[in-house]
Amino acid sequence: MREPISSMMIKHLTTTPALMVTSLLATCFTLPTASAQKDSLTPYTVASEVPQTALELWKDYDPRKEDLEVTIHKEWRENGVVTRLITFKVGTFKGSDSRIAAYYSFPDNGKKNPAFVWSHGGAQSASRSRGHYYATQGFATVDINWLGRPLEKDLDPDNKWGTHWGKIDPTHAGGFYPHALRDTFKYSLTPDEHSVDPILSPRNSNWFMLSLAGRRALTFLEQQPEVNAEQLGFAGFSMGGTITSMTAIDKRLKAVAPFVGGTTNRYRNFDGMDSGADTHEVGDLKLLKNTIDPGAYWQHVTIPVMFISSSNDQYGTLDRIYQSMDLLPHDHWRVSCNMHAQHKPRAEQWVMLIQWFKQHLAGVEQNIPATPPSTFKIEDNTAHFSVTPTQQERLADVEIYYSYTPNQITRFWKKAEAIQEQDSWKAKLPVHPKLPLYTFALCRYSLPSEQRLERGSTETFTLNSYEHRHIPEDVDLTALAELAKSGLIDDFSDGMANWGRAKSGFQTFKFQDPELDTSPGNKLAITLNLKQGQDLLLDLKADSKYNAPDDNIGIFNHSRKIGGNGPHTILLEAKDFKKGKKGSKRRANDQGGTPLEWSKISTFTLTLTDEKTKRTINPASPGGAGIIKRIELVKP
Repeated sequence: MREPISSMMIKHLTTTPALMVTSLLATCFTLPTASAQKDSLTPYTVASEVPQTALELWKDYDPRKEDLEVTIHKEWRENGVVTRLITFKVGTFKGSDSRIAAYYSFPDNGKKNPAFVWSHGGAQSASRSRGHYYATQGFATVDINWLGRPLEKDLDPDNKWGTHWGKIDPTHAGGFYPHALRDTFKYSLTPDEHSVDPILSPRNSNWFMLSLAGRRALTFLEQQPEVNAEQLGFAGFSMGGTITSMTAIDKRLKAVAPFVGGTTNRYRNFDGMDSGADTHEVGDLKLLKNTIDPGAYWQHVTIPVMFISSSNDQYGTLDRIYQSMDLLPHDHWRVSCNMHAQHKPRAEQWVMLIQWFKQHLAGVEQNIPATPPSTFKIEDNTAHFSVTPTQQERLADVEIYYSYTPNQITRFWKKAEAIQEQDSWKAKLPVHPKLPLYTFALCRYSLPSEQRLERGSTETFTLNSYEHRHIPEDVDLTALAELAKSGLIDDFSDGMANWGRAKSGFQTFKFQDPELDTSPGNKLAITLNLKQGQDLLLDLKADSKYNAPDDNIGIFNHSRKIGGNGPHTILLEAKDFKKGKKGSKRRANDQGGTPLEWSKISTFTLTLTDEKTKRTINPASPGGAGIIKRIELVKP
């Protein structure tokens, strides 16, 4: 049951110095005007003043120096949790105050609780339900709404309680932020009329100001009477993961957990490829790498790091995660990734945020296993990989993956044949002279009991071993064509192990397996086994996104009704797929010279829907298992 804020509570809050409340339930809140104070940052005017390293960039900035001028606009009390919609001052820039909205949630337990900042990702916003959930787990959180999207439309239709950056704009533009001053996110260090410094400077990149806001959010937390200031953490998703990485050097932090973002080397091409690097104009790439790139920060991070991601994430790619962890001056890190997925950790990964922060913020022993120890050596053109997980009494599964494909986003991670020898799992992997080799183990562990999350629940969690990489000096990717080929995509003998969950249905990167025969003219054969009277809708999507530019030919779809009694096979040609997103009227014979090619499918998504109930069928569930028996590319 929700309780309205009481007059006694108003009196308590407004007389609590730590909160520095200027107004409660401030329906008359107005947009920032010119501050009587001087700007929070003195502009650099000559090149010699500009910091050249990450440590120099932040050495003179004190996030505690200025009052936060917190305003509480709304409070909710529900099931032992208090949540407040607040705004606080980030700083004064170009003569105008910048204020950021946030949800502050904490357990209503009269205690000082461990706490962390949450930073959402691009095109996202702060979430009231998220803070409520973490409060039920014993944490106070401040969920900062840096992008500026409206939060409480029913209560605040004019967004008077929202984020307003004033005369600067570290956001995504007007499609999200109603007061946008630019058309897009500003990566560059070059100045413009809305940047802090009038000369080329790392403070002109949006990333600097967002990390500054993160530091101010930490100041907010340490001032709250419900927070233990000695137990602070930071976490964020995607762009929020980058903000996490740049804030991780703040000495007030005890642990961090970046999700699907925050890696180094984003401006480096993939091994042996002329693509993969971030191509945004930055003004001075060397200066950016030394001051803004997460790699400039990871080398100075002394606290524990839990990196949560997906095996094929497009922003926090797997190789770059490990390159980032290589920079840490310690080995107190973990990686947990969702297999065969892009930008979407699942419950087995999300649960690690709770585990990590209970361990390192709350001081409650979670018995988190070490990063699974592994070895890797090459002898006689064969790689020998071995992993020896700790805490094997809790071990539920061990999977070893490998690939020869350097594109980290579209790479198909092939499961190796792993042989258990006592406490170790071993695999032998062929090595090819001109090709890179990537391999790691995923270890699945049991939790003491089922953990309910904000969405869903899980009884297990995953930890990755180190990713071992063998990169020949003379990488030649044309050698991929020389590998032995097979037309088999999946016979489902291992269930849906080669597929990840998509928005609807399941997706695989199998078409990017260099050992798959994707010859032009091959037909796609799908063998089904349906019960009498079982009528389903089959939707197939072939996407070429994140391929090398020349191989990105768009999205293709094929849909049909299927039914019958017993096994039968559907044969499809590439031309049977329509160009464009599902529902597009543009057909395969009107594609402007870009028909579908099997070899250029980066992700292949399969969705089964019951025609009568319109419910999606999970091929991995007891009711859906066995409907799809085999998928392969066959010679015409």
